[in-house]
Amino acid sequence: MLALLMLYPLLWLVLSSFKGSNVEIFDQPFALPRQISFANYQKAIGQGHMGEYFVNSLLVTGLSAAGVVLFGAWAGFALSKERFPLQKFWLALFFVGMILPVQAYVIPLIGLLEALHLHDSLWVLILLYTAQTLPVAVLLLAAYFRALPVELEEAAKLDGVRTLRFYFSILLPVAKPAVATVTVISCLNTWNEFLMALLFIFDPRLKTLPVGMIAFEQTHNTDYPALLAGLTLISVPTLLMYALFNKQVIRGVVAGTVK
Repeated sequence: MLALLMLYPLLWLVLSSFKGSNVEIFDQPFALPRQISFANYQKAIGQGHMGEYFVNSLLVTGLSAAGVVLFGAWAGFALSKERFPLQKFWLALFFVGMILPVQAYVIPLIGLLEALHLHDSLWVLILLYTAQTLPVAVLLLAAYFRALPVELEEAAKLDGVRTLRFYFSILLPVAKPAVATVTVISCLNTWNEFLMALLFIFDPRLKTLPVGMIAFEQTHNTDYPALLAGLTLISVPTLLMYALFNKQVIRGVVAGTVK
């Protein structure tokens, strides 16, 4: 019963995406569609340019996740070491970055990007999304690396393993559960992000999927069936990712506390 209650909004979204018009949705919002038609999905893909937006979202999500894993693991491993000057300060700084909402710093962020002449580019979103998810990644990976035996790094040094090789060949493979958790968190946050993509991207060709769905929203006549069809398509990759990697996510979250 609880699972059905939690899944009902998703079920309503899918069923409503098959309805023929706004009238059918508003007159009978909880009824089954009168007929199954994929016209709304064709409209979402064709008129909504979801193919182009999908490529943009995929590029931004993939590169952001890669940056979060690479830099997060590096910083997390450094913070997992024995005490060093300002260690608590850096941990507190990353913690503040994790709990601070984007609305709190969006205005100074606009000024910073203008000063750096960075705007209207997918690279802006990649940098912002990487920085936004990095605090969570650093704290989670630091907790995981703290549970690893010190002898692992000492044995690598005795064998003459250099820093980069140790990082890519030993550290990241050993931390697979935590890396998988960070990757999933980064992908989910980036794929569904709307505010920054709306504020910093003006070129219609560079829009991501959530922002691209605005095309179906108009002042006096919003095409809700097509909009819901587009939202259904957007939610499919995130649902698949969570279904495939949910065990790794749980394992990565608790790994640093149970070892």
